[in-house]
Amino acid sequence: MKGPGLLIVLLVVLGGVSGLGFTLGLGNAAILAALTALFCLIAAVGGPLWADLRLLTWFAPGLILAVGVPRLLGEVSRWAAIGLLVVIVVVAGLLPVLGARFVTVGLGLGMASLFGYGFQLTGTASAGQILGAPALAVGVILLLRVLMGAKDPAKPTREALADALATGTSETQERAARLWLADRPRRWTGKVLGGLFRYRAASGLLEIRRNRLDSREIGDILDAAKEEAVRLADAVRSPKEPEDVEPVRREEPGALPGDTARVVTALWDSLESIRTAAAERDESRVDVPKGLRKELRRIELSGAFSWQSPQFRHALRCGLGVALALVVASFRPGDPLTVSFLLGTFAIMQPEWHDSLSKAWQRIGGSLGGAVVLALALWLLPQGFLLPIGLVALLGGFSVMRTRPTIFNGCMVLMSVGMNATTKHLDPRYVLVEYLLLMVLAGAIALLFGFAAIPGVPKPGPVERFESAVGATRTLLGSVGRKLRGEDVDPRTLGREFRAAAVAHHSLLAAEPGTKEPAPGQRDALEKTAEALRGLTVTTSSLLLRPGPAGTADAVEEAARALGTEDATEIPVPPDADEEHRLVLDMIAADVVAVGEAAQTLKGV
Repeated sequence: MKGPGLLIVLLVVLGGVSGLGFTLGLGNAAILAALTALFCLIAAVGGPLWADLRLLTWFAPGLILAVGVPRLLGEVSRWAAIGLLVVIVVVAGLLPVLGARFVTVGLGLGMASLFGYGFQLTGTASAGQILGAPALAVGVILLLRVLMGAKDPAKPTREALADALATGTSETQERAARLWLADRPRRWTGKVLGGLFRYRAASGLLEIRRNRLDSREIGDILDAAKEEAVRLADAVRSPKEPEDVEPVRREEPGALPGDTARVVTALWDSLESIRTAAAERDESRVDVPKGLRKELRRIELSGAFSWQSPQFRHALRCGLGVALALVVASFRPGDPLTVSFLLGTFAIMQPEWHDSLSKAWQRIGGSLGGAVVLALALWLLPQGFLLPIGLVALLGGFSVMRTRPTIFNGCMVLMSVGMNATTKHLDPRYVLVEYLLLMVLAGAIALLFGFAAIPGVPKPGPVERFESAVGATRTLLGSVGRKLRGEDVDPRTLGREFRAAAVAHHSLLAAEPGTKEPAPGQRDALEKTAEALRGLTVTTSSLLLRPGPAGTADAVEEAARALGTEDATEIPVPPDADEEHRLVLDMIAADVVAVGEAAQTLKGV
């Protein structure tokens, strides 16, 4: 959702929620409801309809309490309210461990709670109105999400599959797998996903062999396969069954060494299976192992609540930074810019301290740019124009919040200064100077805690973090393979290994301040590795929930042997495996190849 469509949605949300709020008797809290709805919208969109609705069923009550309770508690005890807000921010900082989809969920929860606490109403409001405001916001967003997705609820899943097929990156493939699992899995999209992972594994193996052999012929085959994959992506993306999808145009190899010719055949067969699935569109449901979604959440959370988890340490840093900002704000009660100060502090702090520095520049640099524009407006236009300029900036800023954050921050200057100066009858020049000073202070607090190294926590470099994560996952795969073979493996041992693997995966990207910065290309390799290793952990967990044929153990043990080495090989698929187990083993094979490619980049192989 972007461009004019997003602007229309924002207008509907702001106008509709505020109008309903006044109609339903929320009084001054109607504006609180309208702006809270924007933060709820951040978390409500990002996946297929049914998955987003499931997410909103547990997110909605938490949002209502996070927006209303700290504000009401602050009327009784300011310090108790600050303590509750710190807890909410820490929880919001931990949510991204559940996957990329939950980054915006954590952002929406944290921002909404701080906004609800710091927003200055123009009058009084009862406890019912304060709690009713976020409840109304959630209700409208739920209805809006249904209307947005009712016509084509599975569109995000198809587009994710098509993007993964066209781009071939580990990030897009992991997202496609997650959306497929979160949605109501259909057999044809499951076959597309299986073919996608077989194609990824085969193309990855051929890429490795091309580099070793310096083979132009293998390169030509890979280029031809990429063109076919892009063509098939359009068929997968289509909302209806395509009328005519041409068979895959194969480029047959000449004399190739070893079993390379067989890998080429597997490459073309995987694309042909995708074409068949996209053309036939079998809409029957896939039998996903019972409890797999809960097991996925359990695995990811098991590594989060640990002092060794970088995400956990980031969440604590974020809570401490926001606590300091809340204490500073408590010395200026009634300041209309408190919200901007609190949100700025929260938004700048990121798990990776290099990202925090970038966010600080975006916030301060954007604020300076917005200040220049506002100064020109004050010079050229009457002060009465500040309010409409602020409203336009609000809509324009939210429409580019993710794509152009610097511009978004500049728009927030126009909105905050313009609206507060007009509605509260303040000198806009004084408000502008105060806003800039508060943004500098927010950046200083965020960077202070973002750069703060925790004593006793190791600072391994990129290669060491890679080897640690691969080693932990290899150990886990070995135990799973033995378990599948029927050996006596202590469940407590498996639990510890799942936890150790999850902690190591979190450590790949969120490095401790003071850690050596990754070299060019290493950052992408670490991201690819993190996605692949998380995928391996989930797929092996699904095998434990629903053991397959005897040969499954051989496949898992072969994956453990080849993981993280330059000798990435094919993972055997038992001939008697059903479609679901073939999909799991295809995912394992693709993830093993992705880690092998990353190893070459990180180690300079």
